[in-house]
Amino acid sequence: MRKEEINSVYRDNSSLMQFIANLPESFEQGGKLIWNGRNKIRSYSFGAENDSNLSHEMVAKKFKSLNLLQKLIYVFRPHKARRAYHNGMELIERGLRTPMPIAYVELRKMGLIEDAYYLCAGTGWNCIEQQTDRDDWNRNLATALGAFMASLHRKGVLHHDLNDTNLLYAKDNQGNYTFEVIDINRMKFYASLSDIPMWERIENMTRFTGRLDLYEFVVRAYAESMEMEDAETFVQRAVAQKIRHDRNWYRRKRLTRMFKKKKK
Repeated sequence: MRKEEINSVYRDNSSLMQFIANLPESFEQGGKLIWNGRNKIRSYSFGAENDSNLSHEMVAKKFKSLNLLQKLIYVFRPHKARRAYHNGMELIERGLRTPMPIAYVELRKMGLIEDAYYLCAGTGWNCIEQQTDRDDWNRNLATALGAFMASLHRKGVLHHDLNDTNLLYAKDNQGNYTFEVIDINRMKFYASLSDIPMWERIENMTRFTGRLDLYEFVVRAYAESMEMEDAETFVQRAVAQKIRHDRNWYRRKRLTRMFKKKKK
């Protein structure tokens, strides 16, 4: 049994439709492997059909295999593939950038998910991880990133995995930066900025870098973009929350490593 949803923009592309219809076999045939971890990601190229303005570069993500408990959980809640598709459409509806969703596909057996895929348009944009790992990080890019995070929150969007591998950027000829988000299955949408608690806005920004100097710089740019009256108090609160977040994160990592060693 299959459950799928396909963006109507792409339904006239017979190559894409054939790829979707032939999943899971088509995923393993051809394409370029660009990530092979818990999930597997491949990119594909399709010849233009009918409308040359449509992108026919596609990225397909195959989600990790599930154990029985996880399969039972997804009987009652939407799978990550479905959430990614709907979140992507919601982002675009709100005027934010993410690679255009093409489809999600769930393959089920006796009502339980066996395989799940999320398909979206390809993107040639760069990942900000290439910049945040550098000692001489780009101040102009960091300032633009703070303004972008402010725009996410103004439009009521919280990306719950807003790390530097899930933020892409492009630079135009005038030196202006544009951003888009990926890995969008974990998101929360509010009606407006005023509905998002301040602590949640701050917590939402703590993951994009482990560098406190870069984080503080971006938070200041965020506060400036938001035109906060008491920006310095906000920045101090955000830095303190970042320090707590990172301390707790390292503590969890140590416990996880200790548990794995004992298990061996």
